[in-house]
Amino acid sequence: MAAVVLIAFSCAFLFHRYRVMTAPPAKQTPPPALERTEPAPFLSLGEIKRLRVVAKDPDPNVRWATMELLFMVKDPESIGILQKAVINDPDRDLRIKSIQLLEKKNDLLALAGLIRGILDIDKDVRLAALKSAGAIGDPAATPWVMEALKDIEPEVRGEALLTLGQFQDKRKTQYAELIARLRAQYEAEVKRQKERHELGKMRPL
Repeated sequence: MAAVVLIAFSCAFLFHRYRVMTAPPAKQTPPPALERTEPAPFLSLGEIKRLRVVAKDPDPNVRWATMELLFMVKDPESIGILQKAVINDPDRDLRIKSIQLLEKKNDLLALAGLIRGILDIDKDVRLAALKSAGAIGDPAATPWVMEALKDIEPEVRGEALLTLGQFQDKRKTQYAELIARLRAQYEAEVKRQKERHELGKMRPL
């Protein structure tokens, strides 16, 4: 009798192992997908609005630090604030630094501020504006640079000539880039036509 029980127990154990080995693997719950989150803005809109007010502080160091920060966080009104500083700020050094910051923007909005700097009453501000206009290289400022050739300061007149030369150099560079681009397009088209011609010759008549 004991032998029968032992055999039955062994059969049950072997059957259980067989079921475990042949059963399909249990489905594993995949880990939750990681969501890409954008970093929070460095400054809230309310904080940026307060900084715009601080940009009018009586202390020129505070004004400059605030304008530089607004430019760094890409406040859409920062260029307008810098332009107003070039026109109206009583601190000469701040006007010069505003011009140099506008140069980094390198577009027509910045160029408008530089043009006002070319007309400044202070020689050093006019020089800074001419240098920045030359660095941007946009010939749209040419009429105002031409007026600077009549400046009472020889240094300003000399800088105006250098700026005009930079405009010309940029035009040459742009022209050379245009010619190179057109040549590449022409050569690519010739190559495509040649490949189509060779493919047509390979087709059976």
